[in-house]
Amino acid sequence: MNSENRQSQGQFACSSENKADIFLKGGTILNVYSGELLKMNIAIKGERIWYVGPCSDVVSGDTQVLDVGDKVLVPGYIDPHFHPWFTYNPVSFGEEACRLGTTTIFCDNLIFYMLMGLRLFESFMEALSEMPIKFFWFCRAVPQTPMTTEDELFSVKNLERLLKNPLVQSLGEITRWPEILRDNPKIIEMMRLTKSLRKRVDGHTAGAKYEQLSILSRAGVESCHESISAKEAMERLRLGFYVVLRESSLRRDLPDLLRIVTESRVCTDRIMLTSDASSPLFYEEYGATNHVLEIAMNEGIDPITAYRMVTINPAVYFGMDHEIGGIAPGRYADILALKDLAHPTPELVVSKGRIIAENSNLMESFPWKGWDTFFPSQSLSGRNWSAKDHHFHIASRGKGITFPTIRLINPVITRIERVDFIIKDGLLDLDEKEGFCFLSLINRDGKWVANGVIQGFGNVEGLACTFNTATEILAIGRKPKAMSAAVNRVLDMKGGIVAIEDGRVAHEFPLPLGGLMSDLPMRQLAKKDRELREFLSTRGYPYHDPLYTFIFLPNDFLPDARINYQGVVDIRNNEVLWPRRDLGEI
Repeated sequence: MNSENRQSQGQFACSSENKADIFLKGGTILNVYSGELLKMNIAIKGERIWYVGPCSDVVSGDTQVLDVGDKVLVPGYIDPHFHPWFTYNPVSFGEEACRLGTTTIFCDNLIFYMLMGLRLFESFMEALSEMPIKFFWFCRAVPQTPMTTEDELFSVKNLERLLKNPLVQSLGEITRWPEILRDNPKIIEMMRLTKSLRKRVDGHTAGAKYEQLSILSRAGVESCHESISAKEAMERLRLGFYVVLRESSLRRDLPDLLRIVTESRVCTDRIMLTSDASSPLFYEEYGATNHVLEIAMNEGIDPITAYRMVTINPAVYFGMDHEIGGIAPGRYADILALKDLAHPTPELVVSKGRIIAENSNLMESFPWKGWDTFFPSQSLSGRNWSAKDHHFHIASRGKGITFPTIRLINPVITRIERVDFIIKDGLLDLDEKEGFCFLSLINRDGKWVANGVIQGFGNVEGLACTFNTATEILAIGRKPKAMSAAVNRVLDMKGGIVAIEDGRVAHEFPLPLGGLMSDLPMRQLAKKDRELREFLSTRGYPYHDPLYTFIFLPNDFLPDARINYQGVVDIRNNEVLWPRRDLGEI
């Protein structure tokens, strides 16, 4: 070593302020900037990486030294698109994801914002920022279902305030993309504002054709996670989108999507990976970002390329590569120690400069005691009321009716099928029809109800569920008496999923946090998830994941038919097929 280098290293080490809190010694670092594997030391001070290189004289008697000479060190994984309210909550999912190597998540604010409003949600973001895992957010421009308070809650003024919050990194996901094609002034204004703040506009362009995608790209939509084939992914990539490829419990098609890399050999700088929002059972059986990374490498993606898709690529997309996504001085100390690149489940997780997990086990639970503040026990309904059997009746004159039923063709996609039913005592009757159930969406304050008929769900006497993006109460069943009993039980338990048979509770899944989330840890939720699937499967539900059916039935953007505040709606033609009924005082 020459005298100049000795002098510079001596200056580096001479001050006690330069001593590391944690020193990772001798590991092989994946440098995502250069694409190299380098033998280097890493010094961590506070939440940040202090030094990366050959020097070792940053160690003091108080430094925790970890010999990782036989390990490969990679940046903490980043999930660029996640919904942290799929029966789990942000804290319980954060614990699960972080122990498996995900140290940063970009989260959907939809449910929290709808239930909390602007100021309480701002406090919620701030409280979660103290977690060992980093939560950033995308704020919705519009809800996923019609709301009476939409204009006020999703006003430009409110959304501008949210977008200026440093914890909010994008406007997303815009499910009502046809409104952009029609130059909806509010959405266009929100996109313009987002761009002026140098933040991203996340798309949800499911079903958009090439020419429509061209218009969306020109309007300023910058990414999409909704490709369901390699062809769709390639179209979006060629039109300038960042493409987020998904492997979730709803769609297990990442190997096919990755063909744009394995076969077409496209540039991968604008490709990211996500598990989107998957069921608790999925995460227990497969894992989180480590799982999608393993799929990518098993499909033949070069390991360094695959790791870049879950680290530096999303960091660059969000303009945060100076903070996250790589192992370099000044970045957050988010570092995973792996056996080797072929094994993406970490043996050691460092997040924000703290050792969080070893061998997939958390060192300690995440500190959180805030649920009563953000979801008080009385928050499910604003008044005392009870459901009555007649709320779920469909009244009609004459001896028969041709009714627009909602037919499930997979867990989330539906078709409109007009079916003849008899009218008995002035009410639509299901007794002579197998495979049909009444379907209702009833306001959680009991002020209105939308009634319809669903086929292809199975046969249940009465089921009620607050787990849906309308944050209302879904009721499904062949017997209105059992449906009203299920709704009343859900109201009593302050949210969840309840099935009634023979006048008693046959299944129960409490979701006390806003009616969509549990405070249970992920492993217990996986057990409840399995029990729900088994219960409905034995009653004829033919698909793999009923949670997706519940979450999407009231929305306003997936084909063909939905049930929401407007009533039974033909989504493609924007037509109300059977209107809601206002209930008034109860």
